[in-house]
Amino acid sequence: MTVAQAAFSQVGFAAVSLDALASEAGVTRGALHHRFGNKAGLFEAVLRRIVAQIGAEIEAIDASEPDPWAAFCACFQGYLDAVLRPDRARILFQDAPSVLGVLAMDILLEDGFGELVADIQGHIDAGRIAPADPVALAHMLNGATLNLAFWAAEGAQGDHRAARAHATLSMLFKGLAIRT
Repeated sequence: MTVAQAAFSQVGFAAVSLDALASEAGVTRGALHHRFGNKAGLFEAVLRRIVAQIGAEIEAIDASEPDPWAAFCACFQGYLDAVLRPDRARILFQDAPSVLGVLAMDILLEDGFGELVADIQGHIDAGRIAPADPVALAHMLNGATLNLAFWAAEGAQGDHRAARAHATLSMLFKGLAIRT
């Protein structure tokens, strides 16, 4: 998986050779086919691995911030940083949609969704967010953040889109919070 993730990140799905991957990983091509079915199956496994890595990074951010609202906001900012890392961005934003289609978006949007809904409900209950449908709000925040990430990933080097995306997320959360 590590070899495949590095290869997909560096050269992209189309240029990756299963024979070369198998050789570098010290396994047979038959073993790859047995385990993953085909190159797209291996790619999906790599995508799921990246999503799990990002989830662990977000959990660490959440655990490091004692204020629940600050942690909530920091997790979205951390997610943006995590998906825009150069070793992930090509896989997530260039190849995943074309290789896996809608499944890629399902994988990206649904991971941790239940926890997000619960967090939103907790913030509503605590009076930090105005009463709203927590499922609808979770979909909106997930979609907005992922769209910002796609936009930032496609920008040219000098566009500073990542910084602009972070600023926009901050503005969104300031507007979402109930002022006390």
